[in-house]
Amino acid sequence: MDEENSIQIEIYTLEWCPYCRKAKSFFTSKNLSYTEYDIGKESAHKQEMQERTGGQKTVPQIFIGGRHIGGYDELIKMKSSGELGEIIELPENDFHKKMWDLTVIGAGPAGLSCALYAARKGLDTLLLSTGMGGQVIETDLIDNWIGSPEISGQILMQSFWDHIQKYSLRTELGEKVTDITPRKDHLALTLNDGRITPTKTAVTASGTKKRSLNVPGENEFKGRGVHYCAICDGFLYAGEDVAVIGGGNSGLEAALDLAKLDCDVCLIEIQTELMGEKILQKKVKNNENIHIYTSHQVKKIEGSDQVEQLTIRETETGEFKELSVSAVFVEIGLIPNSGFVCDEVQLNDRGEIIINDKNETAVQGLYAAGDVTNIKDKQIIVAAAEGAKTALRASEYLNS
Repeated sequence: MDEENSIQIEIYTLEWCPYCRKAKSFFTSKNLSYTEYDIGKESAHKQEMQERTGGQKTVPQIFIGGRHIGGYDELIKMKSSGELGEIIELPENDFHKKMWDLTVIGAGPAGLSCALYAARKGLDTLLLSTGMGGQVIETDLIDNWIGSPEISGQILMQSFWDHIQKYSLRTELGEKVTDITPRKDHLALTLNDGRITPTKTAVTASGTKKRSLNVPGENEFKGRGVHYCAICDGFLYAGEDVAVIGGGNSGLEAALDLAKLDCDVCLIEIQTELMGEKILQKKVKNNENIHIYTSHQVKKIEGSDQVEQLTIRETETGEFKELSVSAVFVEIGLIPNSGFVCDEVQLNDRGEIIINDKNETAVQGLYAAGDVTNIKDKQIIVAAAEGAKTALRASEYLNS
């Protein structure tokens, strides 16, 4: 970092935690220095973190000037509301005061690929995102990215991010777009703090977010046994009894990751059979540490200060079961981040943005790419290709 902070920033992390990397990337992008405590390398840091946070068992945990901020999501909420700027001096940001050729919303595979191609086309490009990497950064192992077998999502997305730094484009992390308004000759993007950014064209590459269970106890025990990222927080439950909710690819991968930590894993799936890829199903079924409960629905999560019990119901017989677990990892699918687009943009019944073969939406100058759209194949390589294609179409539009 170029400058020392007048107020100390402290982050408790794990080396492999994607949200820890997002938090560090945020501070780096703002030219703010921080002190990092890796709880995986020093057990004393783990105990200290839990004492300072009142028992939180999730990373990152961020302190600014001795004040407990919380995790990455809480950090971004404070940035968006302006509260963060009240406790620490942030660099002045004037990117919203000029007209951009292209503004990319999102920094996952589609967004980063789009930004790269736009910059190479010579477009004056702005990239806005709450964080770097999208959902991919939470994937432990990727084996279908051509040319890079068995690469982690963190390493892959970091390579994307490092690549775009070669080019002359503006990247702003910690920024959330809340509305897009078509104007006569441009689009107006409203940010969470009320600032408005004008742009000739825009690409919505905002990806997806984790779906919640919406059962009693879920919100109460978030960070205290209820988690949404096994890569981030599974380490804190090594050797304990845990549950994974969801039998798709994400759920199967989470169960396998936790089993490697000597956890006894209850894998809960509401359907009559597991839904993930056959190769993952085979690994799960052959793992003695994983116990499969298909045709079961989660009813409630209970405990005192931490999660202690999960109640599930067999869908055919109606029989209830109570499982003693220390943690519940929720992996029940994703929903598109499309709530901020204007009413003129058409969505399908899943909330995905409808695009044509040129990635155009129903609004002139507004494009969309990646998993937030109605493309059938939700794959990293497809999203990256869609992002590149969108930049090329936007460039043609601007040149015309």
